[in-house]
Amino acid sequence: MATNRRNFLRTTALGLTGAALTSPLNATNNSGKIPFYTSGAANGTATGTAESISKFRMREVEIRLLDRMGNPLKNKTVEISLTKHSFLFGDCNPEMDSMYRLGPAAAEKLDVYRKVFASTLNAVNSTCYWTERPRNNMAKTEAFQGEYKLDGFADTVDCGNANGLTVKGHPLFWTVPKAVPDWMSKYDYPTQLKFLEVRLRAMVGRFKGRVKLWDAVNEMLWEPALKNLADRNWPHLETLDNMAEYISFVLRICREEDPDAKFLLNDYGLEKTHNAKAQLAANDNDPNAARESGIPAKDGTIVTARLQRKRYLALVKRLREMGFPPSAIGLQGHSGAVTPAEQIAFYDEMSQAGLPLHVTEFWANPSDFDETFLKLPAKEQDINIAEYVKQFLTNAFAYPAIDCFFFWGFMDMATTWRENNAPVYEEKPILQTVRDLIHKEWNTHEILNTDSNGKIKFSGYYGDYSLHYGLPGSDKKNLGIPFKVGKYENMPYSLETMI
Repeated sequence: MATNRRNFLRTTALGLTGAALTSPLNATNNSGKIPFYTSGAANGTATGTAESISKFRMREVEIRLLDRMGNPLKNKTVEISLTKHSFLFGDCNPEMDSMYRLGPAAAEKLDVYRKVFASTLNAVNSTCYWTERPRNNMAKTEAFQGEYKLDGFADTVDCGNANGLTVKGHPLFWTVPKAVPDWMSKYDYPTQLKFLEVRLRAMVGRFKGRVKLWDAVNEMLWEPALKNLADRNWPHLETLDNMAEYISFVLRICREEDPDAKFLLNDYGLEKTHNAKAQLAANDNDPNAARESGIPAKDGTIVTARLQRKRYLALVKRLREMGFPPSAIGLQGHSGAVTPAEQIAFYDEMSQAGLPLHVTEFWANPSDFDETFLKLPAKEQDINIAEYVKQFLTNAFAYPAIDCFFFWGFMDMATTWRENNAPVYEEKPILQTVRDLIHKEWNTHEILNTDSNGKIKFSGYYGDYSLHYGLPGSDKKNLGIPFKVGKYENMPYSLETMI
């Protein structure tokens, strides 16, 4: 089978063990290992997730309710409700754009689809490729020079914001030939950079304030710099200097247009190495084992997950030294099933960059598991996958360096739709599993009574809240007083009521 990115994502292998991960910051050739930098969940293990979630995602909250005259509102029953987590649970969902482009034929399905989506998740990652050819029919924003097609992307952005979803864009720049328009090739490199700058300013500037996160540069560890695109030979190990040069350019332009948005780097192939031999074998300084466990680049370098993690951290360090660090490190999660120990060890290593970590494109498919799993009935597979997703998502939520968790194709994993764009669907176990985690297990909802000083106290998740209380002489409640719970607010809050 030919080695390429698509086959790589289909055939990633048995995982690495936590013990096999050595620090990528160790530049010496001796056999000493640097301990992990662990910011984390249960000191680098996957145990104690409930305690870690309580420690890193919640805080004690104290609120003082005052009437319009500034007097304490005593002995009053109030209802506290979390309306949106500060932690983002999202999905990269090109199907929304595809249905939009289908127009009236898919309009009813799109409406139902979005309601199911928004009932579970609080963020949406909308696709906005410069171009994307030809297999996926993804959203192409300028496949032909000067012919901008942004309506589908804009529709998802506006719908997301209208429904309280945080919106992310994917990707601004991806130096794979299928994602760089053909018309760019007729220009020299300096002119190409000018066109790239126009794209970046147009996208970020137009959607400023409406798109809060962007995958600014996609899959740079496997692809060439723009100036070397014609020489691409996957896996293309671009030099650190060339990567830092064009990525710093992209990040500078983006931040000039929207200083408040977050701009990520995003990459794959970091948890596990291609081929059927475990990463542990490649870590034993055995060249033959390494060759069997990795992918040969053009120069003969064996590309392993360990190498790519090391390159990622070195790139982030260089960008920081240049004054253009990314806002966060994107970790795709296409590498197949991993154990909790592997998952946490991976986060421990990437945390050494000193930046937030975002899970950006997590999926869980039957092909990620072993042959025994594939022999199970489809419904049993779905149940087992839901349990795996629950475990993986819980471990990520418990890990303090993780800020966001985006699926890739959550709706495909969670629902089955009839053909011909019918707005009728069946739920799979993952839908309720994830919905219960976010909206039940990790939720804050309290009915409390103020004390003689007008105060209430509770333990709540970080996020947006609404406070309701009964109106005098009525069985109705007020429309709600909004407030936020974050890490650094001073307590108690003072909230003025209408009473």
